Amino acid sequence: MGRIAKVQIRNFRSIRQLDWLPKPGFNCLFGPGDSGKSAVLDAINWCLSTNFTRAATDADFYRLDTNHPIEISLVIADLAPELGSLEPFGPFHCGLNPETGDIEDEPGRGLETALSVTLRIDQSMQGLWYLNSSRVEEESHCREMASRMLRRLSLLQLQGENASQLTFGRGSVLFNLTDDRLELSGALAQAARAAREQFGDSANAQLEATLTRVGEIAGDLGVDAATDASASLDASQTTLRPGHIALQDRYSVPLTRLGLGSSRLLIAGLQHEAATGADIGLIDELEAGLEPHRIVRLLQALGAKENDAPLQVFATTHSPVIIRELRADQLVRVRNTDGVMTMPSMDASDDLQGTLRAFPEAFLAKSVIVCEGAGEEGFLRGLDLYRLDHGQRSLTAVGASLVNAGGCNQILKRVEAFRALGYRTAILRDDDKQPDADQEAELVSQGCLLAKWPKDYALEHALFMGLDSETGVELVKRAVARYGQKTIDAQVTQKLPKDSSFDFEVCETKEVLTEQERWACAEAAKSKQRSWFKDRGVGVMEEIARDVVGPALENSADWFKAEIDRIFRWAADGGG
Repeated sequence: MGRIAKVQIRNFRSIRQLDWLPKPGFNCLFGPGDSGKSAVLDAINWCLSTNFTRAATDADFYRLDTNHPIEISLVIADLAPELGSLEPFGPFHCGLNPETGDIEDEPGRGLETALSVTLRIDQSMQGLWYLNSSRVEEESHCREMASRMLRRLSLLQLQGENASQLTFGRGSVLFNLTDDRLELSGALAQAARAAREQFGDSANAQLEATLTRVGEIAGDLGVDAATDASASLDASQTTLRPGHIALQDRYSVPLTRLGLGSSRLLIAGLQHEAATGADIGLIDELEAGLEPHRIVRLLQALGAKENDAPLQVFATTHSPVIIRELRADQLVRVRNTDGVMTMPSMDASDDLQGTLRAFPEAFLAKSVIVCEGAGEEGFLRGLDLYRLDHGQRSLTAVGASLVNAGGCNQILKRVEAFRALGYRTAILRDDDKQPDADQEAELVSQGCLLAKWPKDYALEHALFMGLDSETGVELVKRAVARYGQKTIDAQVTQKLPKDSSFDFEVCETKEVLTEQERWACAEAAKSKQRSWFKDRGVGVMEEIARDVVGPALENSADWFKAEIDRIFRWAADGGG
């Protein structure tokens, strides 16, 4: 089974330059929209398609610059016997270093024997294919051998229209699935004759007057062959081929009419069982037309869950279901900076794999804010909704995602997983507990934003000490509504000096809390036995932030307002 071991693209659509070493098996590209993921698949398709008839346009050149030709080069390894033989491909064999991607002109020890093919399109807009070898000087021979090589590679395309795959035409998945070839020539010819006869009998009866007139005119003109003309199907146009035989459902509706998702799923399953499988598969927007459970089934049919993959797949996705289901080393994050495309390697470490499983949506964002816990996540969600209500851009609009690290000890591990892949990252944490100081400082030096509350403050301290006293009363009122005044009074009293007590009715009347009471309320609110705002995930804190904190921000302490502004400004800076 041939596989693509190296991809080089120059000046194709949004890609000015790409040098990539794809892996055997599954290669699923993900990343921001318009980063060039689909262009990579199209480039591979163009280079491997010997029957390329679509003329390129100026829009296919990077920034419409036709002065620099499009060049797409693929190095093919794991050569089938007919491609690995010395005759006739020996002069074109090269040596591939699988670790570095370096190409030697000839195979050698420690190198994979491979073939390198290039498609070049210049201002003439016509494609020119050739096999690369410094040992062969004749250009026409390089072009001829490129065509011969490409005809020996089987490409499975699950992009756009897939109807031809569900017929018995040569090269279709049904053709490859069939062990015993049907002897169809005679039967199809007979079917065509029967169709002509049946049509002719019906047509001649209906067209009698017209045929009589044709005969009269032909006689007057001396065209004797047309004087007895009859109507029938054109024998030269009614040839039936295996490609005209299609599967159909119980109602005789052709399966070529299946929806996009269903046809992809069926074709992938058939391909998996085919007697002669494809070498390379291309699938743009893998999840299109499929529910989550059928997305997983498609991945299985394509061999994504197998150790020995049946074919090499190149796919794109925007689906968190796929991000979660695939292994880290099957995923490829695409980054495009001024046309230079990079694809950082993703290893299958436990930290990265666990983060992928837990937060697949975040890997589809541009920027990631890692929150210490559900309280911080709900806090930012609520403030984001408040800002949206007042005409400001939301975090989702600027491509920022929130991740709940699940505690102080997990924060840096989560951030590292995203930073390693080039994501913009930020941290929002309490300061009553701190993660490893050196590791955190290293992340900050690499560009990670650190937002935290003052020394020894948790989020509850920040709320009661950062917001004005009247807003503090409103926060207590919310807690009383949930747990009752008796419970809240007892909790706060426990946090006050022994000679003091707390009576919310008095505080509500005067609508103010002393500084000592504010601190005691903060301590009570973060109680592990009965947290005021964190006992139901993000929901309660989201409501508090939207309805209480947001309206009070203008009158809050400078440090409180500044830290929140830093986070939202940072997110907006990454969203263009």
